[in-house]
Amino acid sequence: MKKETFAGLFPAWKIGGMALGFLMLIVMASCGGNEDPNSVKLEVKPELGDLGNYMTIDSKEATISLSNFTDDGKEYVKLASTLQVKVTKDVASDWGFDLDVVILDSNMNEISDFGNYDIEDKTEFDLGEFNHYLTAGDYRAVMDEAGPKEDWDGKASAMWEMIKQKGKYIVLKPRYSSSKFAPFTGTASGNSSDASVSDEVVADEVGVETVSAGSEDWDSVLDEYEKYCDKAVALYKKVQAGDMNAMTEYASLVESAESLQKKLENASSDLSAAQAARLNKIAQKMANAMM
Repeated sequence: MKKETFAGLFPAWKIGGMALGFLMLIVMASCGGNEDPNSVKLEVKPELGDLGNYMTIDSKEATISLSNFTDDGKEYVKLASTLQVKVTKDVASDWGFDLDVVILDSNMNEISDFGNYDIEDKTEFDLGEFNHYLTAGDYRAVMDEAGPKEDWDGKASAMWEMIKQKGKYIVLKPRYSSSKFAPFTGTASGNSSDASVSDEVVADEVGVETVSAGSEDWDSVLDEYEKYCDKAVALYKKVQAGDMNAMTEYASLVESAESLQKKLENASSDLSAAQAARLNKIAQKMANAMM
């Protein structure tokens, strides 16, 4: 679902960000989350209502991290968090499955209304009103919000400090209070995550085959991106296992990521449908490996 602006922050979904984002996980794994002054841990309290008949929040604790980055010479602030979610049975919705957030103190008093987590769903508009759906399985609920630093300095910054000082619980509710949920029973042609997409031919929505307009430049970049992801996952697992010698590989991986980011942002043509599917598959494989 498309995210909305919150407290002066806007979503950041640049393709290049995928090349660098997982390096933060490696650093966090090596340093330990409890010592990070720019993160807060909160006890998860789901209030899913009817959605609770189909979904559970497996994560008992949410870690929200604050970081800074520069893009085109301008400073930005980013808030990031990930929760593990389990869909216990196939479910459909008229709005989607994103989760709103409320932060409470130890006395259960509200501190702040605090953005949302996105859960990437599937859509099939031929199904009528209930055109968003999730099949049973494990998912990630992702908070990824960023905005200019000048918008952060002020109310949003003060709110973050209050959360760090007094925050105890994070309450999760369906993003849209009017959302309705029902068992998913429709057939969603063309939306299966397991569907293979040829690099040469892509089937459109009505089943007519059209020639992909991909470029060799993008194919080469995607090859490099896949190799980078494999190295990042291997390094992450070494650090998780306590092998601190693995951090010697970190510098070279950063260089690779920076080079790759430029290529992803400056490639000579847009992704074809087949290449976009491959990019998503690589990114999802990496995300799953680091959960």
